[in-house]
Amino acid sequence: MKQRLAFIFLILSSQLLLAYTPISDDRLKELLEGFNYTPAVQIMKLPKAGCIAQDLEFTTTYPQREGSLSIRAKTFIPTLPNVPVVFMLPPMGGMNQLDQGMGEVFCRHNIAAIIITTNLTGLDSATLVPVSDHDHTHRRVASAIKGGILVVHSLNSELNSSGFGINTAKIGLFGASLGGILGSVAYGVIPQISAATFLVNGGDVPYILAHSDQKEIVKVRNARMQQQGLKSIEEYETYLQQNLDLDPLHFAKLIDRESTKLYLSKADKTVPSEKQMEYYKAIKTPVETSFYSLGHVPTIVSVMGINSNKTKIAQWFKMRFAKPNPRKKSLRVF
Repeated sequence: MKQRLAFIFLILSSQLLLAYTPISDDRLKELLEGFNYTPAVQIMKLPKAGCIAQDLEFTTTYPQREGSLSIRAKTFIPTLPNVPVVFMLPPMGGMNQLDQGMGEVFCRHNIAAIIITTNLTGLDSATLVPVSDHDHTHRRVASAIKGGILVVHSLNSELNSSGFGINTAKIGLFGASLGGILGSVAYGVIPQISAATFLVNGGDVPYILAHSDQKEIVKVRNARMQQQGLKSIEEYETYLQQNLDLDPLHFAKLIDRESTKLYLSKADKTVPSEKQMEYYKAIKTPVETSFYSLGHVPTIVSVMGINSNKTKIAQWFKMRFAKPNPRKKSLRVF
């Protein structure tokens, strides 16, 4: 009996040790300062207006990177003036038919959509990237969106001559799976984003990377554990906690619950359901949350593969865009 109690205590202790640890306000200010910049943007190709996918290409920068970052995107732009815009971040594997279908629905509801198609992670690299690349993925995504906002200003010069245009004061964000996790950080650090919808996203990146069953993540996990001589998942999670700085939960207090819509899975092993719930609670349980008793991919398909659900998402964004941006304009104040 004593041995059993000791074993239970050990399990509970290890779980507490590995639990997400909130950061201080001073640390949050320090992290936010790394996103407080204006990227240098060079436009390679501008799209035309229309609800048929068009190509957009540009380069952007961020302070922690030497040289520029090339970004490719697909756009869906209504032939109307002063429309809002939603930046879209696809799941791992890049843009698919579901993403394109969502972009088309946005466009039909008079919302421009810009899908970032460049793979901004190092998870499919032929060689094992440094552990710090997980943080740089968040920085690359933020730079792509910040650069994209600047590109929209330039694009408006072209569109306005035809009587069309995008309202850069009405910016939204949409992300599924990995796109939702990366989007959750971008949402926190880019106050121009006034509304966001995420599917099966979560917080506590070390836990997610240590426990996900997604094959690319498993491949990286196995390779890094071998490289570092780590013998258990718990050791790997602790290693990640010690080496990663950026996490959606760090920036949760900067997000307005009323301007966030979530679709979460109760049976997810790819982005573990408990970590989806942790993010949900961290942003104060937004009312606009739907729960699915399905796995990871079935939940995404059930939302993005059904026209009525896509229409509801577009209508929700329109409702949010009709209101002032509730976010504070400066990253220096929270």
